[in-house]
This record gives sequence, C-alpha cells and structure tokens, in this order.
Amino acid sequence: CELSFPHVDKVKHANLPKRKTFIPTMFQSHVQYKQIFKAALTEQLNIMLFELSQRFHNALSKVDISFYTSSKDEQTESKESCVPLCHHMHPAKLVMAKKEGQNKGRLFYTCDAPKAEQCSFFKWIEDVNPAQTQSRPSVVLHDIKSIGTYLRSQKIPLYEECQLLVRKGFEIQTQPCSKFKKLMHTPARFDGDSKTKLYLKLSRKEHYSLYSKDDIWVVSKTLNFDPLGTFIATSAFFGPSSTNEIELLPLKGYCPSNWRSNTFVHALLVCNASGELASLRNMEEHFNPSTLPLIPYLLKMNFDFENATNRVKKSKFTPPALSLKRATMYRPVSTEVAMGLAKKIIQMFSLNPDQAASLLHIAQMMTSCENIKPVQERQIFPITIICGVFGAGKSYLLSVVILFLVQLFESSEATEGSRPAPWKVLIASSTNTAVDRILLGLLDLGFEDFIRVGSIRKITKAILPHSLHAGSVNENDQLKELLALMKENLTPAEKIYVRKSIEQHKLGTNKNILQQVKVVGVTCAACPFPCLNSLQFPVVILDECSQMTEPASLLPIARFQCEKLVIVGDPKQLPPTIQGSESVHEKGLEQTLFDRLCLMGHKAIVLRTQYRCHPAISAIANDLFYDGNLIDGISEEDRSPLLDWLPTLCFYNVNGVEQIERDNSFYNMPEAHFTVKLTQALIASGIEGSAVGVITLYKSQMCKIQNLLCGVQTEVSKIKAVQVSTVDAFQGAEKEIIVLSCVRTRQIGFIDSEKRMNVALTRARRHLLIVGNLPCLSRNRLWGRVIHHCKGWENGLQHVSQCEQWLNDILKSYWENQKEEEQSKKEK
Repeated sequence: CELSFPHVDKVKHANLPKRKTFIPTMFQSHVQYKQIFKAALTEQLNIMLFELSQRFHNALSKVDISFYTSSKDEQTESKESCVPLCHHMHPAKLVMAKKEGQNKGRLFYTCDAPKAEQCSFFKWIEDVNPAQTQSRPSVVLHDIKSIGTYLRSQKIPLYEECQLLVRKGFEIQTQPCSKFKKLMHTPARFDGDSKTKLYLKLSRKEHYSLYSKDDIWVVSKTLNFDPLGTFIATSAFFGPSSTNEIELLPLKGYCPSNWRSNTFVHALLVCNASGELASLRNMEEHFNPSTLPLIPYLLKMNFDFENATNRVKKSKFTPPALSLKRATMYRPVSTEVAMGLAKKIIQMFSLNPDQAASLLHIAQMMTSCENIKPVQERQIFPITIICGVFGAGKSYLLSVVILFLVQLFESSEATEGSRPAPWKVLIASSTNTAVDRILLGLLDLGFEDFIRVGSIRKITKAILPHSLHAGSVNENDQLKELLALMKENLTPAEKIYVRKSIEQHKLGTNKNILQQVKVVGVTCAACPFPCLNSLQFPVVILDECSQMTEPASLLPIARFQCEKLVIVGDPKQLPPTIQGSESVHEKGLEQTLFDRLCLMGHKAIVLRTQYRCHPAISAIANDLFYDGNLIDGISEEDRSPLLDWLPTLCFYNVNGVEQIERDNSFYNMPEAHFTVKLTQALIASGIEGSAVGVITLYKSQMCKIQNLLCGVQTEVSKIKAVQVSTVDAFQGAEKEIIVLSCVRTRQIGFIDSEKRMNVALTRARRHLLIVGNLPCLSRNRLWGRVIHHCKGWENGLQHVSQCEQWLNDILKSYWENQKEEEQSKKEK
C-alpha cells in the first residue's frame, strides 16, 4: 500500500489500471476493515499518479527535447552513439539556432571546444540519422521553460525549475505529521528532526484557487522524473505564501540526506486528495473500538459483543480511563417517554405513514442499550436506514427528527441526569446544499438553536448568522471575507443575513455557544476542522449517504464517537464519483456504507411518497426503476401547466449528429440550438429564468448550450437565471421546467445508465421536455419506454420541423413587443 509515481518504462505501452481491491460485506475485525480501506484508497491515489505519469511521458515523447537528454552524463550508450563526432573526433554539442529567419528554433551540432579552438563542424539534428527522420517529433523544444509551456498546453501541470527549501522551523507540532507519515510509510528520519520544514518555491504564480490543502505533488531532480531522484508529498496548507512557497509534507521517497536546501527541482501537481488523505488519517486516529461504540455494528450483524470487547482488550492494552468508559453502559432513554413524544410529533407535523415509521424506529433506537445481545430476536440495532425516493420530503423529515431528538435530549437530562458525553446531534452530508437544506427546514419550523460549521462562501446566506466560519485559520481573514461579501450583488434579504453574520463574528457569539448547542451541521470534508476537536456527537444523521464513499461517511461517525446513527439516501440514484478510475467489479469504493449495511441484512425504511413531480412524470420513474411502488403525494391539479401551449411531458425529435471533443465528451449542435430556442421561447412567454433547468448528459454539450445562451437577445437577467448543468451535478436539485438534451445519435453510450436516467427524469416539477434523436433512442429498451410514456400524453411527441415555426413566432412577437416598449419609452 505504498504510493508510487511510475517510471516511463512502466507506463509507455500500458493501459490505465483499474481498481481491484474488493470490499467485503462483513469484516472479521476493525483491523481488517482498516487494512482493506487503506489499500483501496492508496490504490485509487496510485491510479491517479499512474495516469499523470502516462500523460506526462506520452507528451514528452511527441516533442524533441534532445537539448536536455543529450547534455546529461547519465545518457545511455545508444544515445551516445547518435551524437556525431566533430573534426577533433570529440562528441559535438547540441545548439539551437537563435538567429531570426526560417531556421530559428532548429537544433544543430557544432564543435564543443572553446571558441578559439573550435573546428568548422556543423550538422542539423535531422541529418544526423536520416533513417529516423520520419519518426522524429516535428516540434523541437530548446529550453526547460519551453518544455513547461508545452506540457501545460497539454493540461499537464508542470512547474519547472522550482526551488526546494529546507528550513529549521519554530516549535513545529510534529504529532499529526508523524502519524500521517507512519500511515503512508514515510522514512522516520524526517519525523525525527522536529525543527525541519520543507518548502517548494514555485517558479511561477498562478491564481490561488488552483491550490488547496492536501494537493499531491511529485518533486524530482530530473525532468524524466527518475524514481531515484523523486519523492511524493502533500501540501500542508491551502495555497502558496506571499513569497510563492508551498509547505510540503513528504509521503513517499523523501530522504533528508539526498535533498539539500536550494536544490533546483521540477514539480508536478497531480490532484487534490483531501478526501482520500482525510479518510486515511481519520481511520488511523479514530476508528478504534475503545472510543467508537458503533464499530461492532458496522463490521457484521451477528457477533458476541462481550467476547469481541475481550478480544480487543487482550490484543491491545487499553488505558484504565478508556476501560472504565467502555465498561460503563449508558442508561438508555426511557421507552415510554420516547414513544410518547414520537407519536405527539407525528401528529403535530402530519407525517405520512412511511415518515412516521422512520421516526418511531429512531425513537426505538434511542431507547436501546448496547448490552442487549444481537442473538435475541427483534434486536434493535443503533442504526436506522431511511431510503427516500426523489421528492419524498427527506429534508423535511430530518428537520422534524432533529426537533424530536432535541426535545428527547432535554427530557432525558431533566429526568435521568447528564451523561459523560452529553446528548448532541450532528447533521452531516457530502454537500453544503444538503446540510443547509435541513437547517433551512429547522428555521421554517421555528428552531434556531444550531451552529453551522463551514466555509463562508459555501454556506447558504440565510444560514450565515448561525454559522461558525472555520475554513480559514485567521479570524481577520474571515471578517474580511464577510465584508467583501457585502459588496457583491446581494438581494436585500441576503444583505441582512450577512450583516447579522458580521455582528455575530465580531462578538464571537457562535464560537462561544458551539460547546453548548445540541445541533451542529457540517459537511464530511469539514469534520477535521480544529474548532470541532473537543466535541462528541452521540447521534449522527448522515444525509445523501448513497452518494458518498464509505471512508467519507466514516469521517463524522468515527471522529465524533457516534453511538446512534441515522443514514439517509436513495441507492437508485447516482453513486459516488470516484475521480479518474474504474473498478473491475462492483465491490470497490463505489459500494457505499448505505449499500453495505443493506447487504449485511439491515432493513431500510422506504419513503415511497413523492411530492415533487407531476404524476405523469413520476409515472416514468415508477415504471422503469421503482417497480410500481411509488405513491404520488400531489395531484395533476397541484402541478397545473405554467403555459397553455407547453406539454407536461414531451419528446422533441431533432435530427442532429453527435460529435466528439478532444476530451471524449460528446456534443450535438442541432440539439443545442433547439434547446436554446425552446428556452428562449419559455422566457419570452413570461417564465422566470430561475424556474427553468437545462440538463444534459455530457459536459461538452453543457458548455455549447451555455455559450449559445450567452449570445441570445432575450432579457439578459432572466436568461442568466436559467441553470445549465450536467445530470450528475444536478442531483438533489429540482425546477418547475426541465429541458433534457440527450445528445447521442449513433450509439446510446452511458446515457442508459439506470441511475443516471432516474436522476435526469425526476428533476422536473411540472414540465419535462426531452430533446433527442428518436430513431437512436427508440432502439434502447429503457429510452423506448420513456418515449412510449411521452406518446401517451397530449402533444407528447413532436418533431422539430413541426414546432420550430411556432417557437419562431413566439420569439418574433416578443421582440416586436420589446421594440414597441422601447419606442414608447423614448417618446415619453
């Protein structure tokens, strides 16, 4: 499980490796769990390193860098044999023609003797070995800077001729660094020097947004990144200092004696690995049976709790304080109180039967005690799994669950006294939007006693007054960021929220009450923030769990010593995206904690009622993906059309042609033009831009549509409000009208992925307008059924030739009215 930046010989003719690590459904021990997930995460990072190495060496092989390779002492005999001898019978030197003219930039050989003793030898590089002329690269690079410029044009982030600086630090905290290096097999000698810091002084300045904490860097003394003179490191902070220096923490290959200060090096910025590295640290430091009560339940269903605890104690010494803590069984919450309160809440907030079942299960979970053995029938596990379909009111339910838990905590503390770890609930998710959605729900229900921990610009404005901005270390920087936010184009309501947040920040109110509040919201990525260091959260609610990897899910669970866990998701929607790699099976990192717990035997409570889509739209997903189990919580009248001429469900047949970009993403210009015209017609008919979402299955098509929309003549402010996105990025969002561009005309490609289709077809509340190629999509089993649904609706199948004139008339009428209005304004 070591990181590696492979040599040219290993990547030259190889295919990009696929992930092979198999993640089982159940684990024998927490040690096995850690080993397997460490292997999976390290394998993922190694594939990203392999991919960059392959692109880097392939790019270099396409250009002539003889000036660099031929000047090295370590060149091979075969290369030496290519270097001609001058009239002195000595190897000639390679020089670049600098004189203006047609030969500028060409390379030639000349005598290497001092100027006064030089012979008249001259030979163009192309003439040295005529047999190889045709295979020689056409581009000749004449210096290191040119190589850097060329590689960056190939999207390879090389920083050529940087300086590596080794400095004596002042009171450096070495413990976190030491643990991390131990985890990644870094030489101990670097740890031993507690006063040493390593910096990379970059050769050029880039925008600060390109850098982040936990970026992976590969640093080398040679341009071919020879393994003997190369090491892998991660950035310690969020960006370069004012002197353009990045502090590095070595991960692999660094030996202090081989690297003197002020050494000139070349560096490659591989990727940001904050998710992988944070997960590795989290498992190493917090996934421990002595501090995480939930571990046995995460490993397998049937176990002997007492024996499992004894085995851990025998294999590893547990300090007395921890032994005492483990032996102490916290008194559970009163069953009578919990169930009575749950029934009251169900009635008060009009929960539907599935939502009510979820709340009752959580109430039972809160009353269970860990000394009840799982061998008993009807064992209540400290885990509740809620599977919520699209638009099922998951966020509303979780807001109600939090109100229930807070009241239960207060009741429990009043009657049974305080616990060693006071009752608190953490709301966590992979996205800021998901966390904020639940907190906004709490505000709607009149509950404000919570703190949102996160980065200023990523938090919804209405939540800012309740937030603690822990993204940057310096509090003055945070205040500056809030003041800068005030100068931006905000609505009056948003300005009030930001002003209130500035006041709270100056007073330090939220910082002071963080320890006292019962409810905290945070993304998984923000869990390691220092302001949360001393906190424990016995209850963790994990939203969108089916969209994050298991190591990411573990960040809030393990770090905060979770005792009771609520996980929410929909496994029929898109799984987590694993950056830059594929798996050879379905049991890799794509398998989420949600998936694994269900496979293990935990029963999920399904929220079957959807409150988002018009029944005609939900019927498609119900038929294709949910086996007819969905229930519509709204009627056709609730989702009446916004325009008389606009069908609720329609397939627009466009005879376009798919094309492919250099990055292998597809686009279809006729579809893009029609999509934009349809969007313009909607705006011209009085629809607000914020009510329209344009989604497509390919990033290239998204860019084409965005560019076309920027050039249209319709009201600029309304067009700007139209959200254009890929399907993957739109997951979790909804709009009154969705225009979906399918792009493909020859083959279906990945657009028939059931999970991707499910997301694409369930974003619209009132109108779903699909733009695609009828002959191509009809051949596919799933898309054929979608088209069948469209045909069953009035005007549900239209050909562009039939409806384009109608759209042109709408736009013509709109522009004429605009001109008349402008004319009347001038006359006044």
